[in-house]
Amino acid sequence: MITTASGARVPATMLPEEAADVLWQTVVVGGGPAGAAVAIRLAREGQRVLLVDRQSMPRSKVCGCCLSSTALAELCALGFSPQENGRIAGEVPLTRVRVVADAHEVTLPMPWSGTLSREALDSQLVQVARAAGARWLPWIDVTGVEEHPGAKPRVTLACRQQHGEARGAGVLLQAETVVLATGLSDHVRVPGGTPRAIDRGSRIGVGTTLSPESVDLPVGELLMAVGRGGYCGIVLLEDQRVDVAAAVDRQALAAAGGVAEAVAAILQEAAGGAAWGNRLGEILSRATFQATPPLTRSAAVVVGASGSILRVGDAAGYVEPFTGEGMGWALAGGRLVADALLTQSSPAEAYRRSHAAFARRHHRRCRRIAAALRHPRLVASAIRFAASAPWMVRPLVPLLVGSRLGPGTPVA
Repeated sequence: MITTASGARVPATMLPEEAADVLWQTVVVGGGPAGAAVAIRLAREGQRVLLVDRQSMPRSKVCGCCLSSTALAELCALGFSPQENGRIAGEVPLTRVRVVADAHEVTLPMPWSGTLSREALDSQLVQVARAAGARWLPWIDVTGVEEHPGAKPRVTLACRQQHGEARGAGVLLQAETVVLATGLSDHVRVPGGTPRAIDRGSRIGVGTTLSPESVDLPVGELLMAVGRGGYCGIVLLEDQRVDVAAAVDRQALAAAGGVAEAVAAILQEAAGGAAWGNRLGEILSRATFQATPPLTRSAAVVVGASGSILRVGDAAGYVEPFTGEGMGWALAGGRLVADALLTQSSPAEAYRRSHAAFARRHHRRCRRIAAALRHPRLVASAIRFAASAPWMVRPLVPLLVGSRLGPGTPVA
């Protein structure tokens, strides 16, 4: 059974110099959910797979830490043994989401969802990849990839060894295929440049964690506060820390004078002057936040002429999700890449098609929700309607939160 308890460092399985002497079938750049999912699936089929990351595990990430039903289903498929009612070991089940806007609120069921810190989830995924036969090499900063076309095309990766935050000697890796799971902050140079397009008005992702005693938040509840400057989600993690993640307008950040002040303003506006909102807003105004690049963007999922460089996860395009579907998308993307590489005669084209179909289905819904969330009074009206006619609204909850019904989780 795979569990998710992880506090110790996940050690490398080889030295950089040893990795440079191997022609890998696949090098996966990025040890998050998307990259690890690719490495696990390919290694289980006997491929020579190297998984690298510019940091070591565990490491923190700006993330809402929510596991949607898509994420839970993908984890089960990777071998994370489901517990009672389809739950994953280590996961904190989510049973409801409380949406607050313009001094109105409603609590809705949260079908088959949970939370798990990125420190625990990512570390365990890398451990599973190692157990499957993938080699793991942390502290490798991939700066660029270069194609070498021919009868058997291959790719060279230019890397710098990391020693904590200090950069050391360079190293070159060779692979038949490279999978870039490098997230929103993808900095790897690729053939032809293939820039990623950022949507106009795209919000910035910010996040922090608070100590357990900071916030009196019920276990199993996701609090979502919607304001004019963005929205903020707050939830308990498995180690009792409180995770805070927000999508904030760049104009709101400038007007508030800082990230913490902008997030506090969103929460206090949503609460409409209620004492709990003022109290929580004051705590958030003193917190230290990390930020991501703009959230909503598009990118080419196949790079270069030979079809040997593929993007997956956030690096392949992203739409800001309201209640944290990102990890589910990343895990599913890893499955799509692996399936294409293992079963298709033209894997690049097969992956391009399957990713487009998946993104259309999920991103379109989130774009519509993100557009509606820019109007807090409209959200407040929807909240009032939901509170007065819950029997009409609850069947639509899976569309809002990106989750489907799971074992033991009826919509009621």
